[in-house]
Amino acid sequence: MEEKTLSLTQRMGEDLANLLGVSVNMVQRTELASLLKFIMDEAARILDAERCTLYLVDEGTKELRSFIAQRAEVKEIRLPLGKGIAGHVAKTVEVVNLEDAYQSPLFDPKTDKETGYKTRTVLCIPMKDKNNRVIGVLQALNKKKGTFNTHDEWLFKSYATCASNSISAITGGEKAAPDAKSRENLERLSLTVENIPDGVIMLLREEDCVVVNPAARWMLGLEINKIVDKKGVEECLKEIGLGNVLKWLGGEVEKLSSQEITLQGPKERVLKADFAGINGDAGLKKGLVIVLRDITKEKEMDRIKSEFIAIASHEFLSPLTSMKSAVALFLQGMLGPTTDTQKRFLNIMKDSVEYLSYLATTLLDISLIESKKMRLKEEKVDLSEIVRSSIESLRYQAEKKGISLLSKDGNIPPVLADPHRVRQAVLAILDNALKFSPQGGEVVVSIESTGKEIEVGIKDNGIGIPLKEQEKIFEKFYQVESSITREHYGLGLGLSICKDIIEAQGGRIWVESKVGEGSRFAFTLPLRT
Repeated sequence: MEEKTLSLTQRMGEDLANLLGVSVNMVQRTELASLLKFIMDEAARILDAERCTLYLVDEGTKELRSFIAQRAEVKEIRLPLGKGIAGHVAKTVEVVNLEDAYQSPLFDPKTDKETGYKTRTVLCIPMKDKNNRVIGVLQALNKKKGTFNTHDEWLFKSYATCASNSISAITGGEKAAPDAKSRENLERLSLTVENIPDGVIMLLREEDCVVVNPAARWMLGLEINKIVDKKGVEECLKEIGLGNVLKWLGGEVEKLSSQEITLQGPKERVLKADFAGINGDAGLKKGLVIVLRDITKEKEMDRIKSEFIAIASHEFLSPLTSMKSAVALFLQGMLGPTTDTQKRFLNIMKDSVEYLSYLATTLLDISLIESKKMRLKEEKVDLSEIVRSSIESLRYQAEKKGISLLSKDGNIPPVLADPHRVRQAVLAILDNALKFSPQGGEVVVSIESTGKEIEVGIKDNGIGIPLKEQEKIFEKFYQVESSITREHYGLGLGLSICKDIIEAQGGRIWVESKVGEGSRFAFTLPLRT
């Protein structure tokens, strides 16, 4: 649930940044035809729709002026004010969202016959000026994938506030400079995030204005109704550990990644900050949207969960160790002779106990990593020796499948690392390579120095990993959806633990793969003295 919520939070930030960027470009248009075409083209892009039409209300004739963007031109048609979906929206000021246009009495099928277009889905919203007067209607047609949802409605309404503001500026003969229009658009956009439960901060680099919605004000301890200026918000961001935001706007930082920040006070709170930037020409940063989400309760639940798993796993290991010793004594004949049938069932018990021990140990590792209690005992480590030892440990498993296990390494200097944890990572990756390599395949382990770090690569000629899966392969509990992978038991934790182990020691881990051509997993450890 948390992962889904976070993705929605990031999506909202990206959409707001998109709106902010489009609003900045909108106010540069000084001719109505050029502005209308820009509005329609951008609306179709933002909503992932096939096309967008725009209608302006003509108060003098009580008609709708219908505009359609066709390549480089804008075609105008006049319609009676109350006709069709657009006329209904202009009169009632209601949003119309149709999953099937032909099932609605508002839609006139003759429209498709006249234009030769097949309408499926429709999202139609009113456009209002700053005096809350309806000046027109925006209509998106045919969502490319699926139907228009509630998020699309919110996005389209937000977009319409900027569009109507820019249209009114031209039709009303306003002579305001683009900067003033940008500020006004930003202020109107603030209304769209007023009631959002997540904190939202919107900044334009050049304009001396900022939007901080009530949720963000509450999270940051700012007064809800007090006017905040850009400088004050920038100082607040520095104080809470988001100073990189200002460096990004200044071009000093190339990328901003999601960040957790802890706010001290009467009650400690943890916030998750996601960023969506607006890049201009020649790498110039135009603006930024920050979305803040309070994850204090989730972090506390994670802590409780990790502690429970750690205690439970530890308690499981003691009886499992006793069971493993007892089974070993029977198999070795220390407790009397056993028949072949008894040995067969004892071996089944042995394998099952070992698998349970593996699961308990894995869960214990995960709980230690999540609670940041995994202790690393760094010492000078010969990675070549760890790789050789790991290969020998899995040699029998490889021979059973007829897989060749090869090692290629040169004169590698030692690194400072935890030998036990590094070996754990190598074994996990090797075990994966053997599982998904075909009978008679080959797994090659290479080690090389790049000057600043040592890189270990483990390459197989197995089934490969689809590109869309590669970004998720190191996530906890994630397993590639394949009938082949389902032949192997597991929790999808091995590679996640590897990633945590390597990154905790200052290294990196990644995968290079093509379906049908195998995979190469690689990790680095820094050369430190």
